[in-house]
Amino acid sequence: MCGIAGFNWIDKSVIKIMTDKISHRGPDGEGFYFDQSLSLGHRRLSIIDLSEKANQPMIYKDYIIIFNGEIYNFQKIKQQLIQNGHNFESDSDTEVLLHAYEEWGTSCVNQLNGMWAFCLYDKNKNLLFLSRDRFGEKPLYYFFNGNQFIFSSELKAIRAHDLNLQINENALNFYFYQKYIGKDLAIFKNVFKLKPAHNLYFNLQTKSLEISQYYNLDSEIQLAKTLEVSQRLKEIKELIPDAVEKRLISDVPVGSFLSGGVDSSLISAIIAKNHSDFDTFSIGFKEKSFDELPYSKIVADHIKTNHLWEFSEINEDIIKHIIENMDEPFGDSSVIPTYLLSQITKKKVTVSLSGDAGDEVFGGYDTYLAHKIILYFPEFLMGLCKNLLKIIPPSDKKVTLAFKAKRFFENYNKNINHRHFNWMATFKEDERKKLLADYLSDNALLDFPDEKNDITVVQLNDLTYYLAEDILKKVDSASMLNSLEARVPFLDHRLVPLVLSLPEKYKIRRLSTKWLLKDIAKSFIPAQIINRKKRGFTVPVSTWIKNSTFISKCLTEDFYFEHKLLNKEFVLYLYNTHISNKKDYARQLWLVFVFNYWWVKNMRNAV
Repeated sequence: MCGIAGFNWIDKSVIKIMTDKISHRGPDGEGFYFDQSLSLGHRRLSIIDLSEKANQPMIYKDYIIIFNGEIYNFQKIKQQLIQNGHNFESDSDTEVLLHAYEEWGTSCVNQLNGMWAFCLYDKNKNLLFLSRDRFGEKPLYYFFNGNQFIFSSELKAIRAHDLNLQINENALNFYFYQKYIGKDLAIFKNVFKLKPAHNLYFNLQTKSLEISQYYNLDSEIQLAKTLEVSQRLKEIKELIPDAVEKRLISDVPVGSFLSGGVDSSLISAIIAKNHSDFDTFSIGFKEKSFDELPYSKIVADHIKTNHLWEFSEINEDIIKHIIENMDEPFGDSSVIPTYLLSQITKKKVTVSLSGDAGDEVFGGYDTYLAHKIILYFPEFLMGLCKNLLKIIPPSDKKVTLAFKAKRFFENYNKNINHRHFNWMATFKEDERKKLLADYLSDNALLDFPDEKNDITVVQLNDLTYYLAEDILKKVDSASMLNSLEARVPFLDHRLVPLVLSLPEKYKIRRLSTKWLLKDIAKSFIPAQIINRKKRGFTVPVSTWIKNSTFISKCLTEDFYFEHKLLNKEFVLYLYNTHISNKKDYARQLWLVFVFNYWWVKNMRNAV
């Protein structure tokens, strides 16, 4: 795990500033490469081959690479390359990438099992070849104005340049819609994310930029469907342990997050079955409705791991630190406990496996169940139920059944993708029109083509948007702020299309979500963990808003609205309604708070 940065001209001082901005991603070393047409910089977090031979930028013949991530099958690829006549000087996966490019060109990414964001400079072709892994585990931002091309693992490094960046209104609209910034958008104009499963080619001579997709999940799903269901099930049960085992490769200590949910518990149990003296990590909170520590302890005792845990207090300093260090506004409050869990984990290990993506891949969200129920729900009852649920008072506790039911009826739409985005929305369209300045409210965000009512459609939606730019962004940001590498076994590219290709009954059976994964987990973890009610990794945002003077200031004082991008009067209405317990607007107010504080810390002096 590392941080990368570069641009298409020489400036030794600015590239150093860029890498300093992302030093938390690589505290173990830095390196640079220059020639007449570019500057490349790298920060290293040593994971595989701790020697100097694995330092970056790495040079082989006329190829130079800076690489962030891990290639889990690099040893297998290396053996194939050796048979083809290649010689190696290190034991690193970075060197394997260089040789793989020489052997297969840009199609080398199709050989990789891993997570990555890299830039490879081909001097002979005068070409920068950038790539991001299939599902977006590793971030990669770039700026291009037709002349200057700048890229980095994080936006804060790009901002080391004097670019006079302006807020992207479409991105802001998306943020208040879904609490993250999706598609290829970034918070600034002329800055973009390279989408997962895409390559970028920048010609240093002509200054032309081209992007292409190298992996199509839907096509892989259709290919998996050519196999008998029994064969797919057999392969899935074999691949899960193999995907976990591959992600244990490391020359530094490795552990596993253990929340007490099915996903992280299964991964930890698989590891513990084959590896003794293994470390698992959890975090506890004093607020019982948000605390999952008792469940993680049950699992740890059952699988016999060295379980390390701490009770954590979330204070204003921690909240400020995290928001200030986010590249752009990010409204998923679970980044806070993820950061604290990573902080605890880093005390003992440098790499940790995570149970993320289990819900998206295996069908674990309540919204998936809701999409199934809606097929059998008489439409004439929609309005009646919607009105009845309005009289239920708000609650400060973790997401309640009443809250879910309200969202179910309030945001119904016959188009399955539109319905899903509505259910996931923070500010619906009519609310965004009240919140955002007039010139922001009419920006089109997404197209919603008609598709059949199939859970796989929604899973692909989540894998493309929510997983890539919310869940994985959260995990990467929170872990790397602690110089910790997080790995996600459920995103092994061999596994994902096989699971998504299965008939719906293997995902949702009666009222049980994630049926197949729970069935597999029966051999590894206690039944009370498998059968327990699903709970997210959340924090008491509603209570914070009511009790925090600091958050109150960010939501009510003119100083925090100097950007003139939001309707302060509407925010005050939401705030006063919330603190008087008339209606729960915690989710909406949290996004406003995050944006206002982020803007003051990152943009106020730049305006």
